[in-house]
Amino acid sequence: MKSDTSHASVVAAIAITLLASCGKSPEAVKPAVPEAPKAAVVSDSKIDAAITEALSAPMLAAGDLADEAQAILAQYPGKTATDLLNVPEVNTKLRNLLTKLGQDKPLLARINSSVDLAAQIKGLEGAAKLDLDMKGYDKTRTSRMLQAVLSEEPKQLVAYLVGEIGEAAPDISYGGLDRAPNGVSIVPNPAAAPAAPKTNLPD
Repeated sequence: MKSDTSHASVVAAIAITLLASCGKSPEAVKPAVPEAPKAAVVSDSKIDAAITEALSAPMLAAGDLADEAQAILAQYPGKTATDLLNVPEVNTKLRNLLTKLGQDKPLLARINSSVDLAAQIKGLEGAAKLDLDMKGYDKTRTSRMLQAVLSEEPKQLVAYLVGEIGEAAPDISYGGLDRAPNGVSIVPNPAAAPAAPKTNLPD
C-alpha cells in the first residue's frame, strides 16, 4: 500500500504538470519524500488489463459541462489547451480540483498505479511521474480536458488522466516514443529521491 508521502508525490506531479504548464507555481504542494519507491514487477497480462481498463474509462460528463467547455473554447479561440488552464474561468476550478484530489487517497492510488504500469512497460526503474504536454491538443481533446477540470470532481480528472496514460502506453513502450502523440510522457521522478532539488518549472 502506498504511503502518505507517495500520495503527496502524486499530487505534486499532477500539480506541476497542470499548473506549471500555465506558468503558475503549485506553491501549496510541497511534499517531503524520504525515499524513492521502486517500480513493482508487473506481468504482461496485468499490464494489458490495465491498459484496456484505462482505454475503456467512462466518458466524461456531457450536457452542462460540455456546453461550458465549448463556451470557453469560443471565448478564447486563439489559446491552446495549456493556455486555457490559466484563464480565470478554468484556473480557479483547477486549483480547487487539485485540493480535493489531494484528499482522496484511493484516486491518487489509481493514478499512481497507472503511472507505475506505464513506467514498467517503458523499462524505467525507480520513481516515475506523468509529464503531460497539452500544447498540441486538438479541439476535441481540449474539450475533454476542460470538462474534467470544470467539473471540480476528482473522479473526472482521474478518469481523464488514466485514459490518456492508457492511450499513450503502446506508443511509449512498444512504439519506443519518448512522448506519445497525445502529449503523454512517463519520466523519472527525481523529486521522489532524498534531498530532492527544487523543481524547475517551464516558462
